[in-house]
Amino acid sequence: MKFSEGQWVCFSHIYGFVLAIDEKREKCLVQFRNNGEQDMKWVPVQMLESREDVRLLEEDVGELQSLAIEVEDFEWFGELEQKEF
Repeated sequence: MKFSEGQWVCFSHIYGFVLAIDEKREKCLVQFRNNGEQDMKWVPVQMLESREDVRLLEEDVGELQSLAIEVEDFEWFGELEQKEF
């Protein structure tokens, strides 16, 4: 399965979203939030499930925009800014 940056995924029953993709190694860098702690890890794509049913709440966008700035992904920041709820 092909994933894209910003897509919500599930790994070991924990939800996260894709920050970056390494197509050569077939891994995604995923940002998780587990028990209030944020964690990022590279996960093989075959171990990820797409979670298209996850919907962003308006208050989530500010946090994601902060993350976009932190990882210097200004295109993603702009996409988040255009999101409608």
